[in-house]
Amino acid sequence: MAEGQISPWLPEQDMHRLAILGKLIEECNELSARAARCIIHGIDEIDPDTGRTNREELEREIADARACQWQAVDRLGLNSMPSRIYAKDQGFDDWHNLIDAASPSQTQPE
Repeated sequence: MAEGQISPWLPEQDMHRLAILGKLIEECNELSARAARCIIHGIDEIDPDTGRTNREELEREIADARACQWQAVDRLGLNSMPSRIYAKDQGFDDWHNLIDAASPSQTQPE
């Protein structure tokens, strides 16, 4: 389709794809909320609802999101991700090196 050309917007109809995508959104949102809580309240503070630290809860949410992502990759037939993952990992390494150079007095994460 040529750029700027209008196309019909038809929502996904496959129930399995909808379930996978909906769960992926849910898990990513839960992970996002937990990461925000770690920033706002501290990563080693106790969650009053669970009695676990925010670090433990963050780890649980990362695991949940990863499991859902792996399911999405498999069930949606996504297969061109390895090069993107490698490039993103390299970018994160470069970014952390820049952070270290800008603030040498900061301690490294555990």
